[in-house]
Amino acid sequence: MHSLRTVVPRLSLLLCLPVVACGDSSGNVTDSGPGTTTAGPTSTATEPTATGPTTAGPTTDSPPTSTSTLGTDTATGTETSPGTDTVGTETSPGTDSTDGTVTDTTATSQTNTGTDTGNGVLDINPKDVTLEIIDGAIVTQAFTATYNGVDVTGDVAWSYNKPEIGEIQVNAEFVPTGTLGGTGTLKATYQADQAETSVSVKIIKKLDPGGLEPGWGNPVGPDPSMTIVYPYNETVFPLKVAAPVVQWNNVQNGDQYKLHISEQFYDYTIYFTTNVPARHLIDAAEWIAISESGQGAQSDPISVELQRKSGNNVYESVKQTWRMAQARLPGRVYYWELPSQCGGNANGRVLSIKPSEAQANEFFQPGGCWGCHTVSRDGRTVAAVRDNGSPFPTFTIDVSVEPAVYGNIQPNPGLGGTFSAFNHDGTKLLQSNDPANAVSSLLRVIDTMNGAILNPNVLQTGCGEPAWSPDGKKIAATCGYPNGGWTFDQNQADLVVADVNPDGITVTNQKVIVPKGNDVGRPAYPNFSPGNEWIVFGRPTQGARSTGNGKLFLVGTEGNDLVMLEKASSDNKSFNPTFAPLRAGGYFWVVFMSRRDYGNTLVGANRQQLWITAINDPPNAGTDPSNPPFYVRGQEDCALSENAYFAPDPCIEEPNKVCESGIDCCSGHCIQMGEIKVCGEKGPCSEPGNACESDADCCEPGTPCIDGYCQQVFPQ
Repeated sequence: MHSLRTVVPRLSLLLCLPVVACGDSSGNVTDSGPGTTTAGPTSTATEPTATGPTTAGPTTDSPPTSTSTLGTDTATGTETSPGTDTVGTETSPGTDSTDGTVTDTTATSQTNTGTDTGNGVLDINPKDVTLEIIDGAIVTQAFTATYNGVDVTGDVAWSYNKPEIGEIQVNAEFVPTGTLGGTGTLKATYQADQAETSVSVKIIKKLDPGGLEPGWGNPVGPDPSMTIVYPYNETVFPLKVAAPVVQWNNVQNGDQYKLHISEQFYDYTIYFTTNVPARHLIDAAEWIAISESGQGAQSDPISVELQRKSGNNVYESVKQTWRMAQARLPGRVYYWELPSQCGGNANGRVLSIKPSEAQANEFFQPGGCWGCHTVSRDGRTVAAVRDNGSPFPTFTIDVSVEPAVYGNIQPNPGLGGTFSAFNHDGTKLLQSNDPANAVSSLLRVIDTMNGAILNPNVLQTGCGEPAWSPDGKKIAATCGYPNGGWTFDQNQADLVVADVNPDGITVTNQKVIVPKGNDVGRPAYPNFSPGNEWIVFGRPTQGARSTGNGKLFLVGTEGNDLVMLEKASSDNKSFNPTFAPLRAGGYFWVVFMSRRDYGNTLVGANRQQLWITAINDPPNAGTDPSNPPFYVRGQEDCALSENAYFAPDPCIEEPNKVCESGIDCCSGHCIQMGEIKVCGEKGPCSEPGNACESDADCCEPGTPCIDGYCQQVFPQ
C-alpha cells in the first residue's frame, strides 16, 4: 500500500494510504396505540433569544476533535445532539400569548361521519376541523356525538390516532400538543357503532429576537446577488437527520434576513442578522417539528424562502423546495478517517457517526493505523485490518457492547488482506487477500467464529473489492485486473456477480454485469441494496481511488437497467457508495464520499466528505432516480472521510427497552406501550415498522413486507 506521506519503502506504513489502500484511497501527500398526553400545552423547548441568530460574526460548523466524541457544532440557533434516540420525548416549541383560530370546514369537506348497524346512526360534530396554533397559543375544540340525533357524547369512547399531534380528553375536548402539526383521525365508538372525522393542527410560529420585522417593508425587486449554496434545491431529507446549516453567498456583513419555512401544517419564520460567510443553523427542535409535521415526501414539499435586507433595500426572496421523507433513517455510518489537515496524528482510524446526531465517535482504539473495514448486517461486528505486519492482520470488533472489544478474531497475520464483506448472518467473511499483486488477488471465505479459511479461492484469480447480498444468496466483486500492484490502483476491471450455493462457501453462475468497456474509469466497490435487487457502485478514473474524477451508478443484479446517478454525483468527484440497511419513506438511501464544496464552509478544499442521497423506490426506468444529496454533519471538516459503510445499530436484546421501530430490537418488534414504544414480541400480526417474512404477516394492508419489515408505501 502507499503511505499518505508519499511513497514510503517501509511496508508497515503502507496501510495508512490505502487504508488509503483501504479506501481511497486517497493518495494525498499529507500527514466523524395512541398514547395519552396531558391536557393543555406542554412546552419544554428553548426558543432562540437575542443571542440565537448570529449578530457579530460568521456562523461556523467546524467540529473539534476529541477521543470519544467529535463534531460539536457552533452555528446559529440552538442545537442539541441526543445521545440516544427515544420515542415520545421530543421537545416542543415555546408558547406566547397570541390567539389562535379554529376552522370548521364542514360545509365543503366532510369525511365519513358514522355507521348504521340497523339500529341507528352515530355522528360526530363538528367535522374536518383544523386548529391553528399561533406562536404557541393552544386552541382546543369540543366535540359532540349523537346517536339518531340524541346526544351521547358522555357515553362515547373517543380516540385519536396521532398522539404526537394532540389528544381527545374524556370530556370530548381535543387538545393539541403544540409541538407538531399534521392531520389525524378522531374516532367515536358507541356500542357497536363507530364514527370518525379528521382533526388537523397547523402550527404558525414567528421568531424575531432582534426586533427586525417592523423595518422590513416591501421588496424593491429581485435580489441582485444572493445565492443559496447549501442545501441544494430539491434535496430529500429523512426524518430525524441533524438540522442543516443553510449557507448563502454574495451578501454583506450586517445584512438582515427573514427565513420562512412552510409546509401544509407548519409555518416557521425567523428574523436575524449575520456576517459573512453567511450561515444559519436551523434550531434542532424547530427542525424536528418541521420534519415530523409533513404529510409525505412528494405531496407536502417544504417551501424555503430566504429574504435579505441590505441597507434600506428589501429584496425579493430567494426560493428553494426541500422534501421530507416520512420515515427515519436507522443506523449509523462507519467510515475511515485520515486527519489530513487536522495536524498531529497521521494515522488512519475508523469512526462511526449517526446522521441524526451530528457527532462522530471513536468507538475503538486498536493502536496505530487501521481501516479496510466492513460491518455485519446486524450491526454488531466490525471487521478491519491493522498496519503492523505483512500481510495486514485481520481482526473483528464486537460493537454490541460499550466500550467495544475485540471479537472472535484477534489481529491475525495469517488472515491478512484488505477489503471484506459479511454474509447475511455474520458467520462468514468474504475477504480479498490483496497480496500487492492484483493479477493473483483472491477472494476467500473466512469463518468469523474462529478465523478458519473455509474456501481459499471463491471466484478466480484477479478479484477484489467484494460485496455480499443481504440475503446471502449473491456476491459481487471487481475482477480481471491486468497488472501487478494494488487492486485499487488498477485501471481495468469488470463488475462480476455470482450466485452463492446452499453450502454458503462456493458459487456458480459467475457473470460480468458491467464490463470496463469504453466508459471513463472502471466499476469499483459494489454494494447491494437492502432488498438484494440492485447494486450501486462508483466509476473512478484513477483505479479505485478517490483522487481523480468519479461518478455513481446503479444497476440490477442481472446487469439490467444500468443508470448513472447524475443528481447525486453531479460534481464528478463522487466515490464508494453504500446503501443504508433499510429503505425509508419511499426511498433507498446511499452514503458516499465526495470532494465537492460544502456550501461556503469547505470551499476548494478538495477533501473527501460523507454525503447521503435519496434514490427513488422503485428507481425510474431509464432515468436518473437519485436526488441532490445532503452533507453528513459532525465530520471533522479538516479530515478526509473514506469508505463509508452504513449499518444498523446493534439491536436491543432486553425486552421493554425504549425503541422506535422493529429494527431497533433483536426480536424485530417494537410495541406501543402507553405513550412510548418498547421492544417486545410479535402479536397476532406485525405492526408497521416491525419484522415480517411476507405481506401476510403485516397488520395493515398499506404496509407490505419490504426488506424484512412492514413498511408504508409512498407514492412518487
